Amino acid sequence: MNILAIDTTTRTASVSIKKDEELYIDKVENEVTHSEKLLPLINKVLENANLKIKDISALACINGPGSFTGIRIGLATLKAISQVRNINIFSINSLELIAYTTFMKNNFSNNCYIVSMLSTNNDRIFYSIYNIEKLDNQKISIKDIFEIQNDYIDEAIEKINDYILKIPKNSLIVASGNCTNKFSDDLTKLKCNKYELYPTTNDCIDAFSKISNVNDYIFNAYTLKATYARPSQAERTKNAKL
Repeated sequence: MNILAIDTTTRTASVSIKKDEELYIDKVENEVTHSEKLLPLINKVLENANLKIKDISALACINGPGSFTGIRIGLATLKAISQVRNINIFSINSLELIAYTTFMKNNFSNNCYIVSMLSTNNDRIFYSIYNIEKLDNQKISIKDIFEIQNDYIDEAIEKINDYILKIPKNSLIVASGNCTNKFSDDLTKLKCNKYELYPTTNDCIDAFSKISNVNDYIFNAYTLKATYARPSQAERTKNAKL
């Protein structure tokens, strides 16, 4: 199976292809040009893998939260390929993939709770908590404790600590994401280890092959929806005026 994965949710547009057991990856930085650079980037990685788009049998994406424009560009591109080629799309949100990747790369024990966090480039973060375990068949089970939240860091930490109190004692709890260094002073209030991590499109492909309930993450050109996790700037501005 040849899998094409993309991520356009941040300033970096990334593309990976898994061909048999080989992985090919490339990226460009500068989100304002995602609309111009994504298709050439896909073509470049296809050439590196000695493949054509007709050789791709599955698609995958890191699906927000993040840049509204970036998410739309990425999903529109994958939906077009999906519709023309009649192939499915594996879609996982970035917070869940942070949890998965943190669990896998650190070889954590079962019944691990991971607080995933993403910066919104101000004093707010997206966050959620995931319970992860490895099943007997070596597949990975991920359960979200609550829906993705978006709050100022101090409010988020207060809510996270409230949830942590409900987690069974002696459970392994860690915090991970792309802003644990940025908010290191604030995060001292969290009684758990911290990891600075943002997943790659290679991690997305890995999750595709190892998540136990993978069918829950499979969509087509008509069923795939964006994970924004907050209103757009236009919506926020409009609501502020009401």
